[in-house]
Amino acid sequence: MKYLLSIFCLLLLIAACKPSQPTEVLVIPSLHGAHEINENYTYGDLMKIVKAFSPDVIGVEIRPIDMEMNSDTLDLYYPIEMIMVRDSFPGKVTGIDFYSEASKKVPVSREIFTDTTTDLGKLKNLVKAMQMDSLMIKKDEGAGIPKIQEEQKRIALTYSAEEFLKGEYDSLTRKQYRLEDSIYKNTPYEAYSRFNNNRDLQITKNALELVRKNPSKKVLIIVGANHRNRLVDSLKTKKPTEVKLIQDLSFMTAD
Repeated sequence: MKYLLSIFCLLLLIAACKPSQPTEVLVIPSLHGAHEINENYTYGDLMKIVKAFSPDVIGVEIRPIDMEMNSDTLDLYYPIEMIMVRDSFPGKVTGIDFYSEASKKVPVSREIFTDTTTDLGKLKNLVKAMQMDSLMIKKDEGAGIPKIQEEQKRIALTYSAEEFLKGEYDSLTRKQYRLEDSIYKNTPYEAYSRFNNNRDLQITKNALELVRKNPSKKVLIIVGANHRNRLVDSLKTKKPTEVKLIQDLSFMTAD
């Protein structure tokens, strides 16, 4: 009996000492309306990737406070692919989107974008003014931002999901944001780049928290293509024993 008890304790000790598997994380860019045009990366393609990866947990670009809204209401404010994933994988999906600290606990509605007294309403008016400002337009052109955006558009309309994961689009977005930070600094439009940075940082923070809470599991993060670069950069800093960043779709053809 003592011998059996010793063996049992030894097995428990071995199990406790066995290193845990790293959390597998796949960050898939979504194209919002471009999925309807890009024949190489359709809504159906995105859903096939989600099913093939078979994640334990999924993070989508919907704010936590809006996750329980009905699909018809969400469709007015969020990309359809995010709603499709939420509805197709009940119990697995967490919202990681973010607008601003002031609106974090305010359910999405038309008013939060149109009310000029809110931070989002003010931002909308700021963007309109920026688009009409000939001096800023010239600065953008001089910095090459329109060319970057044209290349982003070309990629969004032609690349497959596999090609997106190679990082070309991420590099363009990274460059665009750096240029905008520089151009808009100390101008009335600095709030625009600050909003984009803050939103990206919080989406990244929310995604990383989702990964942290699900050790040794398979975590899928679906974000708009412009939000992917910062999150991927952050995941690459994690220890390989903690996080395994999936950077291709080879699992799609796995037996």
